[in-house]
Amino acid sequence: MAAARDIVDYILAIARWMLVVSFPLTILYAVVSDVRSLKIPNWASIGIAVTFLPAALLGGIDLATIAIHYGIGVTLLAAGMFLFIRGIVGGGDVKLLAAIAVWIGWDDLGLYLFLVALIGGALALVVIAIGRISRLPSFLDSVPWLGRDPANAQGVPYGVAIGLAAIFLYFRLPVVTRAWATFL
Repeated sequence: MAAARDIVDYILAIARWMLVVSFPLTILYAVVSDVRSLKIPNWASIGIAVTFLPAALLGGIDLATIAIHYGIGVTLLAAGMFLFIRGIVGGGDVKLLAAIAVWIGWDDLGLYLFLVALIGGALALVVIAIGRISRLPSFLDSVPWLGRDPANAQGVPYGVAIGLAAIFLYFRLPVVTRAWATFL
């Protein structure tokens, strides 16, 4: 009986670890997609938001805390939609930010948003600096948002800042620390 319980516990630990590892991997995919095409696939944001629930339940997070995490995501999504309607931010960026905020939660939300702004500002400065270079290397000329086409002048892949900020905070997340502690 104890051996069966140990096997179940081991399987649950592996499942939790796989869910927790899927978080940065999906973010990485979204970041690369944003860099390549200025588009973040909806499935990436949905996947990030949805996988928090089983990861949190397997990590022993109580339902009230899980509800708060999702409430934060919905609040950021609503605020982001307002900014999207005004043409200030991209829709994929809004969805990615909200999905990641579900994992971040209340405790690190301020730090997360600060890191997004800081990294995003640095990224914008890099894009401006590259735009001033008269002759780009050929591999940079193929990146649509760095090209010389005026139609693409507005694009900055802000998903990079959103994703990097989340990766920087990855090991601070309670769901992540519990999963790694159990697995190791």
